[in-house]
Amino acid sequence: MTTQAARHREPIGIGPLIRKQREATRMTVAHLAQRIGVSRNTITNYESGKTEPSAGDLVRIADALGCPLVALLGDDVAPPPPRFAFRAHTALRKDPSIILMVRRYLRAYSEIEEIAGVRLPGALRQFVLDADGPLGDRDIEMAADTLRESCGLRDCGPENIAGILEGLGVRCLFFDHDSRGLDGISTIQGDLMLVLLRDRTRNIERTIFSAAHELGHLVLHPHLFTAEARDDDPGRKYEEEANKFAGCFLVPSDDLVRIWREERLGRLPLFHALLLLKRVFRVSFFCLYRRVTELGLAKEEYPIFISQIKSWLGIGGKASMEDLEPEPLDPGALYRTTRFQRLVRSAFLQDLIGVAKVAELLQITVHDASEMTSDWLRPRDVLVDERPL
Repeated sequence: MTTQAARHREPIGIGPLIRKQREATRMTVAHLAQRIGVSRNTITNYESGKTEPSAGDLVRIADALGCPLVALLGDDVAPPPPRFAFRAHTALRKDPSIILMVRRYLRAYSEIEEIAGVRLPGALRQFVLDADGPLGDRDIEMAADTLRESCGLRDCGPENIAGILEGLGVRCLFFDHDSRGLDGISTIQGDLMLVLLRDRTRNIERTIFSAAHELGHLVLHPHLFTAEARDDDPGRKYEEEANKFAGCFLVPSDDLVRIWREERLGRLPLFHALLLLKRVFRVSFFCLYRRVTELGLAKEEYPIFISQIKSWLGIGGKASMEDLEPEPLDPGALYRTTRFQRLVRSAFLQDLIGVAKVAELLQITVHDASEMTSDWLRPRDVLVDERPL
């Protein structure tokens, strides 16, 4: 298309833009109709261009789809659609409520940064790969080692994984969700990268690994869309590649092999060897098991390994992964970033936003936001000079 032709391109109508945003969230016509309180035929007519939504319906549609209103008004002013990668079961990837939740967090984070006039520097960009085909183990390990050396993980420890992400220019938020198997989500929109991690009250080792796994997606798979068929491409095992990256990032091969040989851990039963390694690397037993078997340092079959853990912990019968973590890390040791909440509070105290906007950004009720902001304004620790006049 020539430049002159591009200038005279017909603008995309509202209908196709509604359909584009709806499909990006994996939401059906019926689901969208239900969310805004209209019939399926109404949504179909909107998308086909037979009728146009009222201003009120357009606002409700944008809210239901978790996108800014401008995304439904014109393709030339709409932000690019976000891309997602899930560390979750396949069925969850088709759940529109999860994608909607992520889009709202992404939109809120982008908006508060714009209001506050601050942005995280995109340090991760120089490490991002964009390979067309499957990556070899050596390529993945080199990417993980290079990034590890530059980000300071060795000095601050894996419990500061959220701080590591922010230091790389990746926003990080913790969320609560009832869906089993949903541990983390990474998303990209334009130059904004966001990782959401499930806020666990126990087994923070799993949270740490999930964060490193999502970082692996951002580094290895910048092109990845869960809404596209690429995710089902048999030539790319995205989850396995991200798992490999996470393991190498948290437990580098050179350090692991050195400690294994220096301390002669091969002479010990695998359970006890991993228990000692956990005190060095402070990651999950399962991450350490994967690494020592990948490197050929141990050959314990997985079912036998699980039986050893159960026996040591005195567990009989079935057990959840959360129960099978010897010497669990203190949940309070995990750094839970507050950058997003700080930006919201700062913007409110500067009169850049009001109570209703605080509620919208934090996804809480206006009543709760009112109480929260009143607390922000309440004087604290006022020093009174009680000396006699």
